[in-house]
Amino acid sequence: MVAVTLAYLASLLITTVAGDGDIVDYGGYSIFRVEETQHASVQALERFLEATRVVADNTTYLDFLVQPTMKELVEEVLNCAGAKYSLLDKDLQKSISKENIESTFIPQFKGSCTTTTGMSWTKYHSYDTISRYMDCLSSQYGHVAQLFTIGISSEGRGLKVMKVGTGGRGLRKPGIWIDGGIHAREWISPASVSYILMELVENTDQYRSLLEKYDFYIMPSMNPDGYEYSRTFDRMWRKTRSNNPGSSCKGVDPNRNFGYQWGGKGTSSDPCSDIYRGSRPFSEPETIAVRDFILARARNIKMYLTFHSYGQMVLYPWGYERLDHSDETELRRVGDVGSAAMGYKYTVGSAAKVLYPAAGGSDDWAKGGAGIRYSYTVELPDTGKHGFILPAHMILGVAKEAL
Repeated sequence: MVAVTLAYLASLLITTVAGDGDIVDYGGYSIFRVEETQHASVQALERFLEATRVVADNTTYLDFLVQPTMKELVEEVLNCAGAKYSLLDKDLQKSISKENIESTFIPQFKGSCTTTTGMSWTKYHSYDTISRYMDCLSSQYGHVAQLFTIGISSEGRGLKVMKVGTGGRGLRKPGIWIDGGIHAREWISPASVSYILMELVENTDQYRSLLEKYDFYIMPSMNPDGYEYSRTFDRMWRKTRSNNPGSSCKGVDPNRNFGYQWGGKGTSSDPCSDIYRGSRPFSEPETIAVRDFILARARNIKMYLTFHSYGQMVLYPWGYERLDHSDETELRRVGDVGSAAMGYKYTVGSAAKVLYPAAGGSDDWAKGGAGIRYSYTVELPDTGKHGFILPAHMILGVAKEAL
């Protein structure tokens, strides 16, 4: 009976895929939280439905996005399997409609870049606003901020990185790379990374000793095309927006497209999959641009930080496989320091061991490909109450914690 139900579930999934460019309405979509189990039926659901794995209270959960037509069938499968589950969200579209309501506006000094560009951390902003904000910082704070356009996205958007540091542009100081927005739907990531940028540039005096010692290379949005698509058409869009020859499905998962151990576990060769790895390593202009910029400075960059959501985790290599390596103790030590700085609310560990193997990640490439010793993925809040749809009123709290 369960096998028949799963087969029917798969047929429903095939017939309910939205066309590219259609506005996706998530009315009636549910988020099921299922305690991880080795039961074959639950594992089969992972193959048919999108699932996000989260560790909370020392328990691993699978958060399934379920279409209205599948809800009863999913409940049947879970009940037959004796799985423990709960509903985190009964109507995702209602959550989406309330997500970006601006919280109390905080007045800024007249003439500041936040005022002149409309940038704030009381709502989620477009890539154009983030980009104009970076342009303004470069113009007004040229003594500490240097702007680079390191490439052009598939849809023609400039890929911008800002170098922040004191002591002159000719110095070769140790560097720290920070990026956000690899996955389009994780809006809290570019919001938090742009907040870090704002603090380091506009409040330089508070971080002077840090900026005298290190240069920061900050890229708030690595995947601007996907981000804008998630704002306009499909809030849950994850990938880039490149064309895939021979397929009507667009985009590549940029966090499966980096060239270290590319094509392994946790990836797909199907262009319609959310974890499609691309036709080859570094097939995307976005990942190529990041690769080339970092490699040109790899001798100086000592830490790689990439911000994602959700789950509240500090993860380090390896992600492609559950393997030990000689740096694991040191990476764990520094990860624990970061978790403590954020209030001990973050699970720390190897990405593959804490979650699951996933090859082609940027953090694995930073360590294994670029030779950066300290490489981390930070999964920002929350642990599932809101998931990817984190309300705008929570941006400042999360961003300050990330800083």
